[in-house]
Amino acid sequence: MITAIAMLGFGVGGFAMVVVLSTFNGFENIVEATINNYDPDIKITAKGKKTFVYNDALKSKVEQEKAVVNVSKSLEEKVVIKYDQHQEIAKIKGVDSNFEASKFDSLMVLGDFMLGDTSRSFGVFGGGLANKLNLFPGSPELITVFVPRRDVAYNSLNPMASLSSKYLRASGIFIVHEEIDGETFITSLDFAQDLLSYPNSISSLELSIDQNTDPTVVKESLQELLGSEWEVKTRRELNELIYKIFSSEKWFTFAILSLVLIISSFNIFGSLIMLVLDKKKDISILKSMGTTEQTIRRVFMWQGSYIAIIGGGVGVFLASVLVWSQEYFGWFTMDNAMVMEYPVELLLNDVLLTFGTVVLLGYLISIYPARKASKTPISNIN
Repeated sequence: MITAIAMLGFGVGGFAMVVVLSTFNGFENIVEATINNYDPDIKITAKGKKTFVYNDALKSKVEQEKAVVNVSKSLEEKVVIKYDQHQEIAKIKGVDSNFEASKFDSLMVLGDFMLGDTSRSFGVFGGGLANKLNLFPGSPELITVFVPRRDVAYNSLNPMASLSSKYLRASGIFIVHEEIDGETFITSLDFAQDLLSYPNSISSLELSIDQNTDPTVVKESLQELLGSEWEVKTRRELNELIYKIFSSEKWFTFAILSLVLIISSFNIFGSLIMLVLDKKKDISILKSMGTTEQTIRRVFMWQGSYIAIIGGGVGVFLASVLVWSQEYFGWFTMDNAMVMEYPVELLLNDVLLTFGTVVLLGYLISIYPARKASKTPISNIN
């Protein structure tokens, strides 16, 4: 009974560890997919400068990299945005006609991705910012965007004269992640340049590259072409904090589940100690027949390892089957979420890591009972 409970503890621990780690992988994939649709493959900015001009010299250097398939100009800046009685500090992102709007299809939750033309101006708003302003696509009132003018001194008697303001309407709402959703809206590059008084200037170049090429290799090539005055970052480097958070949360959870397995492993310890006490006479008979202490110690080490291998192995196997079936058939669903099926991804590394942890704990917890068994004196034969 004690041995069965020990096996069950390792089985449940191994099962939970595989399921939880696979769930983390699934949610990380969702976040990565949304980031992939928002951020470019590679982003180029000028070191120490807020804006720069995309001139022919810079363009020729970028075009020397054959892996680059699209170049989009972008201008970002902090502004104040007002709608009805609501006013918020936001980040405007102006993009040109080369911006890959089709990537936003999976991010849009309301309306359409439409930035307007020379006669009308529209903006696509992050879900958090839209909620703060209480606006939605088709809102009747115009949205006011204003920012201090760089070419006019502040006038305390007439503060509005020191502000540059423009108007637009909301055409759609998108969701990426909280940091972006809560402050960002996207509009045309012409609108942003006119509002911010940055004619022909941009803050970054957003590059799309051939999907068969390594972004890190392309980044290094572009950095060499452009020189040290320019900063080139891949999508992963742009979202380094998010990836670090996911990684740290996953390993923190792994540590907690490992602690649960350690506690479960004491069942093996108790089981082996009881077995040693019960088999004292048999051990003494074996030793009187010439069996060495090393052989007896090995028998009890294998006994503890078998409990861990069988219990943990069954748990890991059942968890792998469950995760695999969810990944391919989507048995479990979520309501009011970005995806219908509960996200999971089974990775071989997670399975091997879990099984290895189970086996290692089973081995370590068996050391003391095995040594105690090997030291049983022959006098216990009576």
